[in-house]
Amino acid sequence: MEPGNDREEGMSTLKTVLSFKKTVIFMVAPILLLPLPLSFPLSTEALAAYVSLILAVYWVFEVVPLAVTALLPMVFFPALGILDSKKTCSNYFKDTNVLFVGGLIVAVAVEKWNLHKRIALRVLLLVGTKPKWIMLGFMSTTAFLSMWISNTATTAMMVPVAQAVVTQLCDQDDGADDEKKVSMEKQISKQSIKRMSSASVRANGEETNPMIQNGDVVMDTGSFDEVEMNEIRVAGQDGETTTSQTEVTYDVAKDETKVDVKTCSYDNDLKKGIFLCVAYAANIGGTGTLTGTNPNLVLAGQVESLYGREANVSFGTWFGYAFPGMLITLLTCWLLLDFMYLDLKNEIMQCFRSPRGFYRRTGDGSGNEAVKRIFREQYAELGPISWAEIAVLCHFAFLALLWLTRDPGFMPGWSTFFRDGYVTDATAAMMVAISLFVFPSRRPNLACWLSNRGGDNPPGSVPAILDWSSVNKTLPWSVVILLGGSFALADGIKASGLTDLIGEKLTGLQSVPPIAVAFVSTLVVAIFTEITSNTATATIFLPVLGKLGEAVHVNPLYLMLPATLTCSFAFMLPIATPPNAIAFAYGVLSVMDMVKAGTPMTIIAILLAIANNYIMGIAIFDVTTYPDWAYTTPSTTLSPTALPCVTNVPSVQLTEL
Repeated sequence: MEPGNDREEGMSTLKTVLSFKKTVIFMVAPILLLPLPLSFPLSTEALAAYVSLILAVYWVFEVVPLAVTALLPMVFFPALGILDSKKTCSNYFKDTNVLFVGGLIVAVAVEKWNLHKRIALRVLLLVGTKPKWIMLGFMSTTAFLSMWISNTATTAMMVPVAQAVVTQLCDQDDGADDEKKVSMEKQISKQSIKRMSSASVRANGEETNPMIQNGDVVMDTGSFDEVEMNEIRVAGQDGETTTSQTEVTYDVAKDETKVDVKTCSYDNDLKKGIFLCVAYAANIGGTGTLTGTNPNLVLAGQVESLYGREANVSFGTWFGYAFPGMLITLLTCWLLLDFMYLDLKNEIMQCFRSPRGFYRRTGDGSGNEAVKRIFREQYAELGPISWAEIAVLCHFAFLALLWLTRDPGFMPGWSTFFRDGYVTDATAAMMVAISLFVFPSRRPNLACWLSNRGGDNPPGSVPAILDWSSVNKTLPWSVVILLGGSFALADGIKASGLTDLIGEKLTGLQSVPPIAVAFVSTLVVAIFTEITSNTATATIFLPVLGKLGEAVHVNPLYLMLPATLTCSFAFMLPIATPPNAIAFAYGVLSVMDMVKAGTPMTIIAILLAIANNYIMGIAIFDVTTYPDWAYTTPSTTLSPTALPCVTNVPSVQLTEL
């Protein structure tokens, strides 16, 4: 047999084995981790650690859907005697889950009546047509929408608009009025890239989304299979396909006109910058509100599970803490992308040397007019604002107002009119959500009994803004289960005493400066979130960071807050977040493009998160003061500074009394 055939058979066998990778991990991981509980028999701490590690492995490698892994605590905790079934199951629809569901129902109404598209196009019409202002318009719109609706849905809506805009900007007519004759030769090295192969994409890890159209090519945005670049076939105008191992030539017109190399380079940079700005803005914008992305909700639920209602993180307090930092991070991201892909670098260099030798796109402005025309045409297609859109906007604004004023922190909120602790953000969310199922989608004819002439509002019932079938098909129930699993895991770890054990083992870090601990912990979270779900990352790390804060005697929120923000700062890889995957699926970006822009952006975002902790963290949560609610373990119940006379008393076991 020839060596080439042996190599092909070997590769085929390897691919077959790798196809069973998830099954092997699912079966082997619990067995390999068995020495942990066997080494400490009858130890609930060891059993809780065993379950936690199994869930972590399953979440990282996604051997089963993330929501299915989140259901495992309902099996393991009661069976192993860690937490009874009633307490475990109650975590799957806690107050935080209800808040999330209520916010998503309002978001479904916004999407159903295209209110988000109207807002986006209106903003883009206002920002102008210069590339840097278009980029800022895309980023501000995407960030604002992702604060309230799914990051994935926001990106999926904005990226096609971005594609149309960059096409017009890059196809500016420099003299020809009708046909644009462009031939672009693009050198592509023979390398492996990641390409989408599944028909769904996860919203923050879990939500499905429709396929994305890229010209005549349908790209899916789910899992990734390797595709060799020499296997790419490009369809020409005559329907034939061309293949090249080292070079791909796109022939747009038969009469080829050679494009200036500088123009092609600028066009490519412009496309990359616009696509990256949409994905990055979606990731950053989700940090601005408590319901914007899943890690924020995981923080709120786990803080309540670990430390009680006194350590409550409400919508208003989170907004006050995160929103200013989100704006600064967004503006910094805009400046970075402008510097890397647009004209900011040239503008800075012109301040120090002659502008000769720097390239900036020039043209007759036809591309700018075309961009304006795209925005105007798409906005005109929406028609005049409807009764339903106005109703949804009023519900949306009213809910935001209720969330922000329930317990603002700097003044008494409206919750003081009710029994203390009885009314939460979930109460407001559900009230507005229920109203959407009752409020009419058309202006009702209140005098319908006086006339039967019909007209625009004939007598009869008017459908509501929302119906349950629409909500049921759109609402990502898997995310609700995943959040419940994270809360159940935190509750089980606390009940087993594992958190206390972790706190005791980490006391040696008391000599390390708190800011160094915060930086290292956020850096580890940033690396981890690039390869696994943001929600899973928050679920795994936040309880540990809470106990680490207790161990070094700093406010647990001092470490947990910036780590939560960092869970959303996944900028370097297409697989890191669904917005990254959607932007990557259009074929404009390569993996190295995302790494090149994402690496400095991640470092900057981490530094800004820590800096925000010292400004808004102190102002809202007083993170530099060790709170009373953090004295939860026997080792920290008595403050050494408050009661020095009892710090040297030896511990006594209850069995000895």
